[in-house]
Amino acid sequence: MTRDYKIAFSQKALANEEKRSAGRDPGSWPREILPIALASTSVMSTAELAAWAQVGKNSISRLTAHFGIKELTGNAKNHRFSVHEVMRKIIGVAPRTADEMQALLKPLQKATWVSGITGMSTSAINAAICENRLLLPAPLELTRAGFGQAAPRGRRWIPAQLDAYLLGAPVPFLPQEAPPDSSKSPPPTVPGNVFAAICTGNARASLHRQL
Repeated sequence: MTRDYKIAFSQKALANEEKRSAGRDPGSWPREILPIALASTSVMSTAELAAWAQVGKNSISRLTAHFGIKELTGNAKNHRFSVHEVMRKIIGVAPRTADEMQALLKPLQKATWVSGITGMSTSAINAAICENRLLLPAPLELTRAGFGQAAPRGRRWIPAQLDAYLLGAPVPFLPQEAPPDSSKSPPPTVPGNVFAAICTGNARASLHRQL
């Protein structure tokens, strides 16, 4: 493929995207995110929780164990969980109104979605998180990663928070900050490990989302 052809191809792709985007709400690009439809208004099945968290069904047992979410009913293949407990344990807040419930039932999104609506590359987003300089609303960490490891695959964003931030509105559904416990000392860093030192601050900042 020649250089001139590459330029022409890129310009054509951009023109096609602009044509498709004409008349659409910028906040809905690259696609409109709809709330998941629950069979029960107050209970999530295994499949519904997997669809909401954007994880595989086989990962649900690890996810619920990680956040301490109790199983209500169901067999081994299709457990059921309280919607409010899922929201409270994973997000840090529970919906108080029907509108809040619908906003929070929109599936959590990965870095690729954030990249699509902000124009930042996924590598730039992950680097900004690691270095504690991301200006966007902080993601949820559905899994833990040790020092020096790559960005966790369990990193997810709440669509309503990104939408509000990009519109210049107050960011909703922020968990309440717990008062610092003076009896606990900060975790030690590994001497000489620069990557660990950089990521420690970000890990502490997002710790409240994992409790």
